[in-house]
Amino acid sequence: MAGFYIHIPFCKKVCYYCDFHFVATLKHKDEMLKAIKAEIRLRSAEWKKITFDTLYFGGGTPSVLSDDEINLLVEEVLKNYTFSNKIEFTLEANPDDLTYEYLKKLKTNTQVNRLSIGTQSFHNSDLELMNRRHTSQEAVESIKIAQDIGYSNLNIDLIYGVPRLSLDAWEKNIQRFIELGAPHLSAYHLTFEPKTVFDHMRKKNKLTPVSEKISQQHYNTLVSRLKHEEFVHYEVSNFTKDGYYSKHNTNYWKGKNYLGIGPSAHSFLGEKRWWNISNNTKYCESLSSDRDDYYTIERLDVKTKFNEYIITALRTIWGVNFEEINNRFGETYLNNTQRVLSRFIESKHYTKTKDGFALTEEGWLISDFIMREFMAE
Repeated sequence: MAGFYIHIPFCKKVCYYCDFHFVATLKHKDEMLKAIKAEIRLRSAEWKKITFDTLYFGGGTPSVLSDDEINLLVEEVLKNYTFSNKIEFTLEANPDDLTYEYLKKLKTNTQVNRLSIGTQSFHNSDLELMNRRHTSQEAVESIKIAQDIGYSNLNIDLIYGVPRLSLDAWEKNIQRFIELGAPHLSAYHLTFEPKTVFDHMRKKNKLTPVSEKISQQHYNTLVSRLKHEEFVHYEVSNFTKDGYYSKHNTNYWKGKNYLGIGPSAHSFLGEKRWWNISNNTKYCESLSSDRDDYYTIERLDVKTKFNEYIITALRTIWGVNFEEINNRFGETYLNNTQRVLSRFIESKHYTKTKDGFALTEEGWLISDFIMREFMAE
């Protein structure tokens, strides 16, 4: 199986993760959608033998698309690619876009069956700091409306490690999420990525990243609280009730093929991967002129593929599979993996599985260090 991803690079407002230079404005939407449809057609030839089981519209802000625009893209995708009978179709959405009218059209007129709502926080002070355009009330209302209309498969995004976010305030965020009854949570630590608003504020000494101690307090509180509520902590940043795993992201973590369409989108197919340029103007110009200079391709050697396998596998509860290492990378890689593992034998950082081993939650806290130990040089 494989995952199909379309990056919708529109934002109504520059937010904390937006690149200052490459945010698409809505007035260029028709041009961008035309380019995305062109790439969908162009990429299809090399994916003829692949069956996709997930379709994911990510951001940017896909919820700026109307139901008709969503359907036009889906029609182009289904016309050119093969999908399984049961597609997990996720739409990332901002809370302030999710009015009753919009959600009703989405539910009635499109095949979207999963929503990922970028809540980020239930505190207005955090949302203002992160330059988000929705309020706490809008976040809560959007979730309730989606549930009332019939969207049971919901993911909520929350961010911890936010400057000035107290432990008590973070606990209230978690509690509000639990009360709303969504079955899936993605919780990420705030990062200061280059060319983002937060990075700019850090360089101007207007914002200071939180300490490692506070980060761990936030994370440990989250893990403990959701474990008590019987959520499965199946990936470092993801928690789910039974039956609501993200199929799309699990494809990534298990090393399945995936096709990414749109500016900045990444793809992986067997021995190669490629990524599209992030400049929206150049992306559109290239595709409108039938040029192929909108992406960069890389051929993957065994060492690179093994290291990427380690990085993704050790982020999940399924962990590393010894037989898979032997079959995909060879006996030398298997022996080295088992040798390194023996050094952790007395630690609480991993647990044995039926087919290999996985990191414990204690291990996830120092996963960067542990992953480096297993990676091939």
